[in-house]
Amino acid sequence: MFKRNKIYSLNKKAANEALQNVFAACEQTPNTKSLDALLFKNIANTTLVKTGKWMSVALLILILLTPLVFYMAGKDHTVEKKKSDITVTQHYMDEENECFVMELSGEDIYYEGIYARKEDGSTIYPIEASDGIVKFHFENGTINIFIPDTEGGIVQAVLSR
Repeated sequence: MFKRNKIYSLNKKAANEALQNVFAACEQTPNTKSLDALLFKNIANTTLVKTGKWMSVALLILILLTPLVFYMAGKDHTVEKKKSDITVTQHYMDEENECFVMELSGEDIYYEGIYARKEDGSTIYPIEASDGIVKFHFENGTINIFIPDTEGGIVQAVLSR
């Protein structure tokens, strides 16, 4: 299927004489370097190229196998998400103070992190947030209320008027 070139072999003395004859036939100055030095330089150059080629092949294989390592690591470690037990037990509008009041129940409520977003994207913070009571100044429109817990979970409530 593939043709290989014939490999000829000469001893070093005959090869050096053939090289000098080629220089003489081409009317060039004879070679001042010995054939041994030329052969050594050729071997050193091809060794560097071969080593570089095999190192690049090995690195390519490692790069192609890298996603497999992350895939296998992902199968072994699963994170169990804890459901938040925060619930809104009661809510009402306090017309006198123009605020919305929520009564919350649950453990690990992070009261300092409670906030709401208006439709225009602006953030509003509660007037009061402690001991299960959260009050937001609210007149009309829609707001998204975010109630975080200390574990990193967030309960979202939407209020429209």
